Amino acid sequence: MKFLPSAKPRRRTLGLLGTAAAGLVVAAVVGSGVMNPPAVPSEQSRTAIGDIASLLAPASAASAPAATPTPTAAPAPPTPAPLVPVVSFWSTRRDISRADIAALWAGNPDAAARTGFNSVAVASQDGEPLAAALGVAHGPRVNLVTSMNVKAAVAASASTLGLIPAEDVSPDVLALSVDGVSLFTSERIKDLSKWPLNVMSATPTTYLPGNIWTLAAGGDVNLARQVYVEAVTKKLGPDYPWSAGYAVIRGHDCCDLKGGPLLSAHATGSGGILRSRLADADLAVVNLEGSAPDNHVNSRDSFNFTFDPALLVGLKHAGIDAVSLANNHIKNGGAQGIIQTIQHLDAIGLPHAGAGANATAARQPVWLAADGLKVAFLAYSAIGPGNWAGTHTPGAAPLRLADVTADIRAARAAGASIVIVMPHWGQEFSFSLSATQKGDAAAFVAAGADLVLGSHSHWVGGIATIPGPNGPAFIDYSLGDFLFNLNHDPLSQEAVLATMTFSGTRLVQVGLEPTVMIAGARVGLLSPAGAGKPVLDAIRAASRRLPGF
Repeated sequence: MKFLPSAKPRRRTLGLLGTAAAGLVVAAVVGSGVMNPPAVPSEQSRTAIGDIASLLAPASAASAPAATPTPTAAPAPPTPAPLVPVVSFWSTRRDISRADIAALWAGNPDAAARTGFNSVAVASQDGEPLAAALGVAHGPRVNLVTSMNVKAAVAASASTLGLIPAEDVSPDVLALSVDGVSLFTSERIKDLSKWPLNVMSATPTTYLPGNIWTLAAGGDVNLARQVYVEAVTKKLGPDYPWSAGYAVIRGHDCCDLKGGPLLSAHATGSGGILRSRLADADLAVVNLEGSAPDNHVNSRDSFNFTFDPALLVGLKHAGIDAVSLANNHIKNGGAQGIIQTIQHLDAIGLPHAGAGANATAARQPVWLAADGLKVAFLAYSAIGPGNWAGTHTPGAAPLRLADVTADIRAARAAGASIVIVMPHWGQEFSFSLSATQKGDAAAFVAAGADLVLGSHSHWVGGIATIPGPNGPAFIDYSLGDFLFNLNHDPLSQEAVLATMTFSGTRLVQVGLEPTVMIAGARVGLLSPAGAGKPVLDAIRAASRRLPGF
């Protein structure tokens, strides 16, 4: 992944220089051939130094009282600063042990075979402090380079492990946790003394854990079909769809809509981890693909989706902070169903964007807060004009470019530090992007959007970065089907939970965690290096011709 330059790498001071006179003294001594003087100067050396000092003294110095020397400020003592292991953005690795870092640093061939890293890149000024922290000298596979070149080395080779100061971490690389401890995920630590890889630095770190916050985003959520059967008919409750942890794929089941195979996913334990991913993030958003009217009807075959309002509380319990209602199924329960859905969401205190009693209401942002920042969440649908809100009729907020850009600018003018746009757009069951989508994304960013998080295609899509007035913005064209018993094909059973980490208003990390539907009713997390790798490979392939990749 390529990313636009963000903050400049941290520079370290090399110490305080002496005065000009001292420099002349040193030059004179060096010129006289005294290259390595003993700790106690010889009488000859003292005489030479004394003669030079007398030459440098003013003519009146003999009669004037001796001047009080100005004390020279001592260099600040070294302080602990976190170094972070980083790898290529598309790496499937998420963690490394401190022991393995030390073994790689020392050039242990077993560590190379065990970790897959053949070399280590670190900035020259960090080499000595890191060696001291690890307690071993660096081996032949350590490359001491400039700060900028550490990231370049990582991007050029998946077998290179980089180590950079925490404040230099940016989305063009993937920051690893160390021994399960992370600085940049929703499970991050807030006490730097607990970070396993602190080094003593002459320059105090500018990384501030209190400025770090995360946003988790999932794609389409549909509470009908098998989700309803398990949660309501079988009385497992509204929290059941969000109760799983990790999952594996064990073959295939029958059948998709064309009689083909579907993925057979099974929970493997760690129940509740998915909920933790959402709840531990400072903010979490999804697209709620349908309405929850009073007269809801569940059908296993219909594409007219209405949800039992009693299931909405499961979203809130899972840690979701806001939902988009801007989609082509929001009117499946009729115009009155939209109003009732909004009432049910309001009753449980779950904010929503992208639908309303009229177009003006539907276009209003949801105002969220993270790290003391005002965050505006806007949502729009480009699909199914018949579902759009009108001047006096309920519906989804229409994705009209002029309106969206005006709303983004209005949110900025109202004090938004971060603007998130969730568009429902694109072609179903396809990785392709239209020129309109790409043009709209660029226009959103130009107007002031920081994140563009797409839905509707039912497959994961490409990701991109676009320069904007507030710095580089991140675009995920499709997050896929997060909780949606669609069963169109295996790709519609998989999705990605994207976690964006910010330092204040600056995006510093993007994490993509693959997910899968378990028995059509729960979301399970997939290992990025295992069953989830095809999901990441699909995103990477769809991103190859997009800016930033």
